[in-house]
This record gives sequence, structure tokens and C-alpha cells, in this order.
Amino acid sequence: MSTIIPMIEKSLPPTCLVFKHSTTCGISAGAAREVQAMTTEVPIYWVNVREQRELSNWVAETYGVTHESPQLILIRDGKAVQTWSHYDVHRSQVNV
Repeated sequence: MSTIIPMIEKSLPPTCLVFKHSTTCGISAGAAREVQAMTTEVPIYWVNVREQRELSNWVAETYGVTHESPQLILIRDGKAVQTWSHYDVHRSQVNV
């Protein structure tokens, strides 16, 4: 079972997934369906990149990842250890 949490502040737990979603992109809409269908014990934090640009930029800068959208970032022990973007954001591709 997965828990999806809207990201509302510049703070994340040491282990989580962050999904960066564009509300105006068809590819991102498909990736969003995949994220919503994932089964994981790791919490998933959701940020809408267009509406929450500051949070989106903070994630990229804090965890040293190049911004892409859609993008799923695995954070473990406070560090980004893997990212998936575009069509790679698929529940069969994501192993946490």
C-alpha cells in the first residue's frame, strides 16, 4: 500500500519518494496514474511543478537532481539515490 502526501513545505523524511508532476503534460498524467497505482511502504510526496515552482526547485537543489517532469525521485538516508523520468515512471520500473 502506498501513501501519497501533497508536498506543502521544504521538508522531507530521510526515506521517501518524490513525484514531480506537471498538470499540463499528457506524459505526466500517465506517470501520475502509475504513481497512484504503486504499492510501497515508502511515503510518496507529490509536487505540482507549475503551481509549486519554489518547492520543485528546492527538491532539485537540495537533492542534487536535474529537474525533469514527470520525475520520480527515491530518497534514502537523506540522499537522492535513483530517479525515473517520463515513460520510465512506471510501477514495474520502480523498485524501492
